[in-house]
Amino acid sequence: MFNLIRNENMKIYRRSRTWVMMVLLVIVIALVAIVMVTHQPAPGSNWKQNMIVQTDQLQQEIAHTRHMPAREIARLQAKIKVNQYDIVHNMNPSQTTGWGFAATAENIAPVLIAFIVVVAGDSVASEFSSGTIKMLLTQPATRAHILLAKYLALLMYSLFATIFMFVCSVLLGWIFFGIAGAGSPEVYLDAHQTIQQMSVLSYVLMQYGFLWIQIVMTATIAFMISAIFRSSALAITISLLAFLIGSTVVSALSSYSWVKYILFANTDLSQFVVNGPSIQGLTLGFSISILVAYFIVMNILAWVFFVKRDVAYT
Repeated sequence: MFNLIRNENMKIYRRSRTWVMMVLLVIVIALVAIVMVTHQPAPGSNWKQNMIVQTDQLQQEIAHTRHMPAREIARLQAKIKVNQYDIVHNMNPSQTTGWGFAATAENIAPVLIAFIVVVAGDSVASEFSSGTIKMLLTQPATRAHILLAKYLALLMYSLFATIFMFVCSVLLGWIFFGIAGAGSPEVYLDAHQTIQQMSVLSYVLMQYGFLWIQIVMTATIAFMISAIFRSSALAITISLLAFLIGSTVVSALSSYSWVKYILFANTDLSQFVVNGPSIQGLTLGFSISILVAYFIVMNILAWVFFVKRDVAYT
């Protein structure tokens, strides 16, 4: 089993595509840092007045924008409350620190997830599209072991990519904004709409932990689709579409009570710590149960299609 996992890891890391995507991720993070550092207000500027103006603009946006999704309204209201708290307690959030940038860089996680989806969508389907599945099945290992090795290698890669993004965010944050700031407070609105704060380091680690759970579930979807389809291009395309439109579909259907049973309504567990659940009726226990159920079903489907597939005409 160890050799199977090692071989699958070699397939992932030997491909130039894998490293090109990592380089692109670094470039995106660097561009975000450059934009932030060039638009950061001077230390002597009147940050309170700027924040008051921003808060008024947010309030007007909520009041005058029609048909705004409930999730977006909740996000803007949370921002307003945090701004008001910062103003009252004289906490200047406009000066970004290196660790504070790492917390901000987590917002470009969709780029990382999209890259992992490409790898996952290609994992099994590429064996059929290239015809290498026949050689793979000549090994003294069952199909179940081969599929498990591929999935474990994918999870290892997703963990590596997440840690890679975290390290790059921190290092680039230090370069552009300085090393200090790990213990500075991060103010946020919790699930009960109460202002809370923790050290920015703890906040960043918490967010990246939740991010990896979201990555695992999204990668599992792509892995299942890859096991179902023979075409690598088709598997990647369907996987990316599912990832890109999943949250949009949930937002569009948020007025229906049954939307909480959709996978993408539950993948982001950070909503139970920061800002509160996006769908009425969601609880942490319910979302974990939904994720476990989907996880089991998707892996069973991947196993059934892979084990039963005829490779004679591949």
